[in-house]
Amino acid sequence: MKYPVYIILLISVLIACNNAGEEVKKEEWAHKPVSEWPEIVFTNNIEFEDTVYYGIANSFLVNTGDDTIGVTCKHIFLAFKHEELSTIDLGENFIRWKAYPRGNEDKYMIFREMINKDSYEMVDAFNTLKSRDWLLFDVKDIPEGFTPLKIRSRPALKDEIIYCIGWPYRQKEGLPSLIKMQVFRNAGPYYYVNTLTQNVDPAGRSGSPVIDVNGYIVGIVSGAEGKLGVICNVSYLDNFIKK
Repeated sequence: MKYPVYIILLISVLIACNNAGEEVKKEEWAHKPVSEWPEIVFTNNIEFEDTVYYGIANSFLVNTGDDTIGVTCKHIFLAFKHEELSTIDLGENFIRWKAYPRGNEDKYMIFREMINKDSYEMVDAFNTLKSRDWLLFDVKDIPEGFTPLKIRSRPALKDEIIYCIGWPYRQKEGLPSLIKMQVFRNAGPYYYVNTLTQNVDPAGRSGSPVIDVNGYIVGIVSGAEGKLGVICNVSYLDNFIKK
């Protein structure tokens, strides 16, 4: 049976309105105090043949709906200065990527093959990395208690409160800190944010997950421009997974 165009349009509008009004289920752990949250953020040891980079940046797990993948920031390649890597490819000298809760290196997982390596994407393209600042890894043998985050595909709104969770480089152990931020502007593939938490040490927080009040991931810490933080949103991640 064929329906008139106006009826099809009306049905589409009603579906859209219904979906917009759906109540989002808050992650169970997000109801608890931060001290009772599961392990959702990790630090990284990256080993090459001649160099090991200890405790750099933050990483986390993402639930794609079909699988669990490991995630960190792509601009971490800028730290691999001794490896002379020119493209987003760890190269022949790469040995192992180990992710673990800071201060508890004995409880770890291994990030295996890089899913989105790109031998044509240049490492020095820092000004555009904030648009796609995601490194994605296959990961197996995830320890009990390591909890993946779910993606929120709906963009964060101007003035929305969001949270970064992770460690600064100088903190060698203890719980990761929860940093309160507010979206200043949506710039398409990334957000500019104001940091509301006082006296934050920003150094080394790259790769930290950024979550909403319900515990869903809305972005990854990518850097700063002036007084504003830069959060790469999930559009690259979401689109890559859908491929």
